[in-house]
Amino acid sequence: MDAARLAARINLLGPVLKARFGGPVAKIGLDAGLGCPHRGPQGRGGCTFCPPGGAGRGLGHLSITRQLELGYQRLAGRAARAGRPLPRLLAYFQAHTSTHAPPGVLAALFQEAIAFPGLAGLVVSTRPDCLDPPRWELISRLAGRLPLWLELGLQSAHEPTLAAINRGHGLACFDAAVAQAKDRGIEVVAHVILGLPGEGLEHTRATARHLAGLGVWGVKMHNLMVLQGAPLADDYQAGRLTPWSLDEWSAAAAGFLARLPRQVVIHRLVADPGPERLLAPAWAARKDLALQALARYMQEHNLSQGDACPSAK
Repeated sequence: MDAARLAARINLLGPVLKARFGGPVAKIGLDAGLGCPHRGPQGRGGCTFCPPGGAGRGLGHLSITRQLELGYQRLAGRAARAGRPLPRLLAYFQAHTSTHAPPGVLAALFQEAIAFPGLAGLVVSTRPDCLDPPRWELISRLAGRLPLWLELGLQSAHEPTLAAINRGHGLACFDAAVAQAKDRGIEVVAHVILGLPGEGLEHTRATARHLAGLGVWGVKMHNLMVLQGAPLADDYQAGRLTPWSLDEWSAAAAGFLARLPRQVVIHRLVADPGPERLLAPAWAARKDLALQALARYMQEHNLSQGDACPSAK
C-alpha cells in the first residue's frame, strides 16, 4: 500500500525500467575488488560515514561471471516461487569505486559482464574524481554497445559539509563529471545523503535544487546512518552527533523530492543497512517504517515530486 501511495507521487525507478525494457528488470550487485582511491595508505582516510570495509559486498574474490551466476540463481529461484517470469538482468558494478583500476583492467571486467548470457545493461558506480579521459572513453564505448548509466557520489551540494565528511572532492568536481557524462550522452544517477552532520532542511533542499539545475537523470537517496567502525561512530558515541529522527527524515525527504523535477528518476528512497552494522538511528533498520512515514507525510501535506520546482509553477 505504501509503495502504491509513493508511486503515485514519485517517479520511481521500477516502472521506468519496466517501460524501457518491456518488462521487469533486476540488478545483480557486483564487487570487482577494486577498493577506493580515497581509502588506504595512498588515500586520505575515506569518508567519515564509511565503515572499514567500505561499500564492499565481500564477493571480490569471485570472478564477475561467478557473481552473475549466483545472482541469476537467486533471481530465478524467487521468480519461480512467485510464479513470475525472470526479469531482465543488469550488471551493477556497485562495490567500492568501480573505475579504480587501469582502463585495460576495467575493460576486461566490463567485457566479462557483457558476455553473460541475456545481460540487458550495465550500471557503473564510482567517484567523480576517479574518471579521467581514458576511463571516459571506455565508458563511452560501452554505452554505445548496450544500455548503461553511471552512478556518482555527491552526498551534499555544500562545500563545508563535503570538507567535514572528508569527501575528498568538491562540488565542482562532481559538476564537471556530470557535464562530461551529458556531453557523451551517458545518464547520471547522483548519490546523496540526507541528514549529514551540520545540515538541516534548507541544506537538503538546496542540494535538490542544485541537482535539478544540473539535469541529472536520477537520484539515489541515502539516510545518514552511523555504522560500526566508521569515523562518525566516534562522534555519535561521544554525544557529538544526533542522527535525525524518523519524523525529521520524512519531512526532509519529502521536501527534497518536491524540489526535484518530476522527470528525475528516484532510484532509492531510503537505505537499509545490515542490522549487525547499524549503531543509529534505530529506525533505519526498518525500511518499511521509513517508507510508511514518508508516504504519510507526503499525503498529509499533499506533496509530490516536483511540486516545489520553479518549472512546475
